[in-house]
Parts: sequence; structure tokens; C-alpha cells
Amino acid sequence: MRALLFCLVILFTLSGCANYNLGSGGKLTFQTVYIAPVVNESNLPQSVAIFSTGLREAFLRDGRVSLVNTADQADVVLTVKLLKYSRASTATQSNDTGLARKFDVTLEAEASLHDNRQNKFLFEKRKIEAVRQVFTDSGQLQSEYQTVPLLSETLSKNVLSTALDVW
Repeated sequence: MRALLFCLVILFTLSGCANYNLGSGGKLTFQTVYIAPVVNESNLPQSVAIFSTGLREAFLRDGRVSLVNTADQADVVLTVKLLKYSRASTATQSNDTGLARKFDVTLEAEASLHDNRQNKFLFEKRKIEAVRQVFTDSGQLQSEYQTVPLLSETLSKNVLSTALDVW
């Protein structure tokens, strides 16, 4: 009796995993993307080049879609506008509570994905943000400068996820 019960438990356990697929399984409705030049309306100068490069690299690394050189060749066009760069003090120095030791820096953007074939937006002006922590031990300006590529990488991943993840 015990052996039969054990076999049934094993059988039911293994049959539950038989049809499992890794990933969302959702299918994209497009194969090619044109990433329009990024617009910078934020107060973070010279961030467009870093963010544009990071965004393209994120799409290339992902591999679910192909990047094309012109909007005419693309199934969809992705536009991104950097809106706001801000910082908020999250920790103070132990010897002077008026001086910040750690900041959370935030880069806010909005993205739109336009389907060229159907001439409609898949999503429009969707807010996306990235937050990173900056420690000012080596100086605030230098620390923030070194964090911009990391902030850009985080924002690029968030834009990629917004554009390609199908749920």
C-alpha cells in the first residue's frame, strides 16, 4: 500500500511539471524596431549619448527583435524622452548631520512605441524611471558623474522591459 501511494505521489508530481515552459511565452507582434534619437529635457547634460548607447545595447543583448536604421524599415518605432533628473538625500554623515552621505538619484523618462504597420501607438508617453544610490565619500560631483552610466543601464533595461515584455 505504501509503495502504491509513493508511486502515485511521484506520478502526480512529475506530471505537473510536464508542460512547464521557461519565460512568459507571449509572442511579440513585431520583429523590427527603430529607436528614434533620444530627446533630453532633463537637467542632466550630455546624458543622451550614454543613454542612447545603453538602450541600443540592451535591445541587441536581448535578441528578441532586430534593430533597423530607419523608421521606414521598422515594424515599430520607439521614442524616448528624458524628463527629469533628481536626487534625494537618504543618509547623513555621522560627524555632520547637515551633510548628506548618500543620495538616491532618479532619472525619469517617457517612452512611446508606435506600430508603423497599423499606424497606431502600442503605448504612448508611458512613464519609466530608474533609481540608483550615490555615496559621496569621494565627493558628490564625482560620485554622481560615475553613477550616470549605471543609471542609464537601469533605465535602458526598464525601457526594454516596457517595450518587449508581453504579459
